[in-house]
Amino acid sequence: MKLRIPLLLLIIIAFINPFCAQNNKSWSLTSNDEISYHYQEGIKMNSIHDTPLLLTNLNDEATGNTPNEMALNWINNNKELLKIRNTADLTVRFTRSSLSGHTIRFQQSFNNIPVYQSEVVVHISPKNKITYVYNTFNPTIKDCNTFPTILKENAFQLAQEEIKVSGRISFSENKLFIYQKNQTGTIKLVYRVIIEAEIPIGSWEVLVDAQNGEIISAMDKAFYNKEKEKDKHPHQKTVVNGTGNVFIPDPLSFANVTYAGNYVDNGDATNAQLDAATSNVMLLDIDLTAGTYKLKGPYAEIQDFEAPNKGLFTQATNTFNFNRFDDAFEAVNCYFIIDQSMRYINQTLGIPLMPYQYATGVRYDPHGLSGADNSHYIPSSGRLAFGEGGVDDAEDADVIIHELGHGLHDWLTGGAASSSQGLGEGSGDYWGQSYSRSLGQWISSDPEYQWFFSWDGHNPFWSGRITNYTATYPSGLTGAIHTDGQIWATTLMRIYDILGREKVDKAFLEGLALTGSSSNQQDAAIAVRQAAIDMGYSCPDINVFTQEFTTTGYVMPPLNLAQFPPVVANVVACAVGIPATIAGNGSSLNWYADAALTNLLQTGDSLNTGQTNTGVYTYYVKYSDAACSVAPADTVTLTINPLPNINLGVDTTICDNSVIVLNSGSFSSYLWQDNSTTSTFTVDGNVTGIGTFTYWVEVTDGNGCVNSDSIVVNVSICTSINEEVTNTISIYPTPTTGILTISMNYFVPDTKIQLIDNLGRIVYQMTLKSNKSLIYLSKFSKGIYTLRLNTGSDIITKKIIKE
Repeated sequence: MKLRIPLLLLIIIAFINPFCAQNNKSWSLTSNDEISYHYQEGIKMNSIHDTPLLLTNLNDEATGNTPNEMALNWINNNKELLKIRNTADLTVRFTRSSLSGHTIRFQQSFNNIPVYQSEVVVHISPKNKITYVYNTFNPTIKDCNTFPTILKENAFQLAQEEIKVSGRISFSENKLFIYQKNQTGTIKLVYRVIIEAEIPIGSWEVLVDAQNGEIISAMDKAFYNKEKEKDKHPHQKTVVNGTGNVFIPDPLSFANVTYAGNYVDNGDATNAQLDAATSNVMLLDIDLTAGTYKLKGPYAEIQDFEAPNKGLFTQATNTFNFNRFDDAFEAVNCYFIIDQSMRYINQTLGIPLMPYQYATGVRYDPHGLSGADNSHYIPSSGRLAFGEGGVDDAEDADVIIHELGHGLHDWLTGGAASSSQGLGEGSGDYWGQSYSRSLGQWISSDPEYQWFFSWDGHNPFWSGRITNYTATYPSGLTGAIHTDGQIWATTLMRIYDILGREKVDKAFLEGLALTGSSSNQQDAAIAVRQAAIDMGYSCPDINVFTQEFTTTGYVMPPLNLAQFPPVVANVVACAVGIPATIAGNGSSLNWYADAALTNLLQTGDSLNTGQTNTGVYTYYVKYSDAACSVAPADTVTLTINPLPNINLGVDTTICDNSVIVLNSGSFSSYLWQDNSTTSTFTVDGNVTGIGTFTYWVEVTDGNGCVNSDSIVVNVSICTSINEEVTNTISIYPTPTTGILTISMNYFVPDTKIQLIDNLGRIVYQMTLKSNKSLIYLSKFSKGIYTLRLNTGSDIITKKIIKE
């Protein structure tokens, strides 16, 4: 039943709340959250407040001890420019540190209530420079009654009635915000109610006036892979690996065929050809609890939160070998594709990225949307769901990764992903196409090379999308976000084909993290290039981004290419007799022998110096690329260090009852033939027995240079032992359990003893003080030892058994 509010109360509200008046209600499925803007001297300006929406090409020194402090100090120094009266109105909402530096997002608030879609984003490069600022701070929020008249529970009821909720509610959220649509019109205090229910499908955001209960807007904020039809109103856990059948990325691309014959959906039916197009893969780190295996791991987790509710497909074995006729096939396919993409981001690219809404792997429902032919990402709860109409969406990696791409966009921006001009859709298309193209299943002359949704689309069910879309920006924008997103995806894929997957993927993700809730395609292009700059990409690489973005029609702020010298790392080598090589930075370079750049040695990505002798050599390097040749030369040095001087001495002979200590000298590390790592090695004839033995050591010095030497020791029987001396010394008992007694008939001052283990190591030594001494062996391990007694003129050895 709809909540009724007395007329008198409405009059009172209007009187006490002149600054938070009523807006006209809007009910829609798409959004345009972009603030009105214009360009002034190349800077994107807020047309309402005359403040910069986007500041790029900055190189401001960051001051402070932490990224948060650096960002806030910059804002304080630029308060007048941003029209921020008091930085106390800003609180850190989201921080991110990754390859391109630190991104700090400040939420605008008034009386501790957040202002809807108003933030300041400050990016700090790894060199501690402020390089990029995104600003939607609303300076008109000065006064507003922040005490709601409508109860929170009543607002939630009104929201449910407005969108006609029925069935189970799987997620909900209800918070107060200060709202001014696109920073124009009246300012209102609203409840922002989020509802995810069985009906209507989606992630519905309903804004309810907190003073009079009017519905300001009701909008499905979920991201769909294609246009959506409008609605009519406690055991021990173990991580193990499993196996399963999947499509990589789909049966048509795998088999290099078109949608026809045996390669059609046919109501989910399988056949020999479609089965042959599956790959049996490892399902990494799945959950095993109480004998039950579940598709839950550190990067992906199956859930069942939307109809048709088909369960979690748990089982008593870790073998998930299904075909596409089985509903479990889509569950396995989703797990593998999501897990692989998230591992690629976090492990291969080295970009830390996980959902912020929960602390587990990406949550997905392989059979959702009540079976509709669509899929979506739900930003409020950070979950993915896939429909079943036509080709089941979860059978096509393009669909899975596209929806994951929406999630990445959301997680990178801390909940500020933009749909403006199809930025979100194009980003999802790019991320999916980046994966599919990396598999190399189509060649560039094939039409399918540019197809996206190759199995789910480009068939009788729907037309799919492409990444060789010919429209340019902004004249080619149609207002349909799925169509317009192809401009963005096409541009990124052109750069991908030039620079390669990993380089563009890194810049794409790091750049997307700089954008905000009203960023458009051009803003994103500037952000992606800025991320590439902050990650130290070469001048030719930056030039590729600039040229391709400009070709599409994005207006890129001019760059001084002279600020990008070809930074090449200095090289330290060892004199091993092989000519030293200096590696470049991935670009074509001119290598010179002189600072005047007249003696060109070589052109290419590396220089074979020809140098083998020790010394320090200096070279000068410039880009050979015409556009980047304006950049100054970089100086690179080659230092060739001598090998360590190691000498174990000449080959020698010792008696079978004597010991020799091999000394390798003083270096950083040592490795002997028995894998011991000390600077000395003891050869004991009593241990080795008679024979000829080779000993070697490999040493490493402080420069990392390695050298080795070896020595041959011949152990022979010696007959020159002084029997008279031997008979005057008693060593007992042996075997012994702890105490050994050494007794001499005649004490010889400074007589030294050494106890040597069976590896030749001296484990104990002392100088005798009298003609009778005790040695305590209780702390030593059981085994055979050699006791070596040196009187100065005679050496006596005896085997000791420690029990």
